[in-house]
Amino acid sequence: MSEQDERPPLLSVTAGDAGADRVLRRQVAALRDQAVGTPLGDMLDDVLAGRRTLRDVARTPEFDEVVAPAARVATEQWVALTPQERETLVAQGREQVARAREEVYRERYGDGT
Repeated sequence: MSEQDERPPLLSVTAGDAGADRVLRRQVAALRDQAVGTPLGDMLDDVLAGRRTLRDVARTPEFDEVVAPAARVATEQWVALTPQERETLVAQGREQVARAREEVYRERYGDGT
């Protein structure tokens, strides 16, 4: 069993989906890496280390200061997309989670050879 298996999920919605949790962890790590040396970076490092919950950090002014503007931009970009472009992005997200699920499976059970 890997160290990743021993960590609790970042959110309850990813508890039953190790692939989705892995994708979320990668996104939190990317945000943490962009915020290195700041209070938010330290908080996200604590989240990834299991010392704080993501839900707790998401309620802080530091998180809101960084994430709220990005969420507004993403919402504006989403609204500007055609239905076909949205479908493509959704499919890409599903593929990303599916690949992460496969990674987790291979780590837990081997590659099947």
